[in-house]
Parts: sequence; C-alpha cells; structure tokens
Amino acid sequence: MTTPAKRVGLLYDPIVLSHQPPAYHPERPARVREAMAALERSGLLDRLTRLPVTPAAREQLERVHTRAYLDFVQEVVAEGGGVLDRGDTVASPGSWGAAIAAAGAAVGAVDAVMAGDVDAAFALVRPPGHHALSDRAMGFCLLNNAAVAASHAAAAHGLSRVLLVDFDVHHGNGTQDIFYDNGHVLYFSTHQYPAYPGTGRVEETGFGAGAGYTVNVPLPPDVGDAGFLEAFDTVLRPLADRFRPEMVLVSAGYDAHWRNSAYVAGIHERATVTGFAALSARLRDIADAHCPGQLVGILEGGYDLESLAYGVLATLRVWLGDAEVDDPIGPPPGSLPALDLTDLLAQVRRVHGLAPDG
Repeated sequence: MTTPAKRVGLLYDPIVLSHQPPAYHPERPARVREAMAALERSGLLDRLTRLPVTPAAREQLERVHTRAYLDFVQEVVAEGGGVLDRGDTVASPGSWGAAIAAAGAAVGAVDAVMAGDVDAAFALVRPPGHHALSDRAMGFCLLNNAAVAASHAAAAHGLSRVLLVDFDVHHGNGTQDIFYDNGHVLYFSTHQYPAYPGTGRVEETGFGAGAGYTVNVPLPPDVGDAGFLEAFDTVLRPLADRFRPEMVLVSAGYDAHWRNSAYVAGIHERATVTGFAALSARLRDIADAHCPGQLVGILEGGYDLESLAYGVLATLRVWLGDAEVDDPIGPPPGSLPALDLTDLLAQVRRVHGLAPDG
C-alpha cells in the first residue's frame, strides 16, 4: 500500500557538536555528524524541510527541571566542565549551549507541527535526554529533551493528551519520573530488562492523576525486531486507540541495533534497520489515525555510527512516505529461536485493562 507523501521537518544545529565528553565516550559528536553526512549522501536531506533551532528558554526548562539543578549544570560548565553524575555523564565548556539547543530543537519540532508547517518533524540532537531527572543528570543525559517538548505542547498549545513513545534500548527513567503523576502524558517504553538503569518494570504504572499512564514493556535480551513489533502491535496500538492522542512524541533511540553490543555493555536486543523502519511506520500510522500532522521524533541513544545513521534515515524515509527502506547492514550473524512473549505481553495488557487479545 502506498503512503501519501508527507512534509517532514529536520531540526539540527552544529552547536550540538560542542558537547565534548572524553574521547573514549560512546556518546560522541560523531553520532550526529555521521547521521547528517548520511542524509546528505543519500539525497534525503534535500527532501526534508530544514527548520531553525532556537535554544530552549529557561521558562521551558523549568517546567521539568528544578532551578537548583539548572544552576548547577551551568556552574559546572562555566568552570570548564566536569562530572555531573558518576563517571559516565560529564560536561565540557560547550555542553550548556549544546543542551539548550537540543531541548530547543525538540520544542521547535512541536511548534512546527502544531503550526502546520510540516506533517512530522525530527530533532537530530545530542546530548540525549530520557535519563535526565528533574534534579539530576544521568546516563549521558543533561536535559530531558522529550519531557521539555511534551510540557511545552501542553503549556503553549493546550494539549491534554500527549503520547510519548520511547523505543530506546534503555528505559527512560527520567521521562517516566517527570510524568509519573501526570495524566496528560501517556509514557510507553519498550526496553531491555534487566539493563541500565534498572527501572521499567511492568508494575511501574504511575500514581495519583498519572495512575495507569506509564506503560512499560520490559523485554528480555535477544527479542530482535519481532519482539519490539509484537509489543507495538498488541500493547501500544490498543493503548493509543483508547488514549486518542493529540500528539505523538517519540524518544527515538537506535541502540537496540545489534551492533551496539560492542559499545554498551549488556545490550543484546538484535534489532535491525528494517525493524526501526517498521516501528517508525507504526508510529506514523498511530499519528495518522488520531492526530494527523502532529508527529515528532527526538534522537536519544545509538552508539554505532553506521547503524545510528541508517536508523535515522529509515525513520525519516518512512515518515516521508517511502514504501521501501534499504538496510545496508542487514541482520545479525547467526540465528536464535524466536522468544515467546505471550505471558509478558498478556501481563502488560492485563495490568493496563486491555482486552486479552490485544
């Protein structure tokens, strides 16, 4: 079936390269630099609408982060950088400018789709955000870009039903925590479990006004594309139909790709570029069904440069309406038997009051 062509916006500013962790760090500037190069080589960049990036305002950041935390990050940066959390989350002299540009790009993507300038928009940014808590940096993340965008959608555009889908291989504990008592944001995450950061159990469902609005699908290792797609088809789609989102926000992490096992310890989900294309198509279809023209993607993880670049290209091609997406890397070597996720997905559906058959 042919999908009508879409107008897709891209938000990218080279200032995001100025966040400079140590040379050995997997979250490096080359991640987005290579993705942009791949967009240019493929000719895809010419089909995208380039949108300007404006740094996030303090008011926008303070909707999700405490003043004390924002002051702390700025102070560390002003002093030349340093460790923000453990040894894996660091700041350099350019980190604040990069971080507020990343959050601002996410906000700008929301504004662009709400204004009708494009049908979908993608913020190609770093540092990533979904581990960042309201008062703490964590897991390579300084500011929670997706949470800032979701909060902006509510504050600036009056949206009361935002679906925030996170397909990064790691659980977005920061995003979950920020919206855990919020009934206006439905947070849905597929992630490897157990794995960093150790959160994201089925039983974590929100509380107060947010009870039932956090939906975790903790996948075992080695599920491959089929596991992620089964979770989207049997849990996410009926959830979205019930929630009827006014916007679909996507924390788009490409570190479930099988090549990332070489960069991040303990990650073995064996996803492929073809799988990312299929996930992206399902997200496009959900948006088309409930809120046409209001689909936003924000880059999270992905540390193998080639698979990250091709993953981003796959998402953008699908959102543009292309029927075919190439996977130059292909599947992982060897084969494993398909995992039976019947009991897990039945548990998730039961906890969230979905029909037994999804």
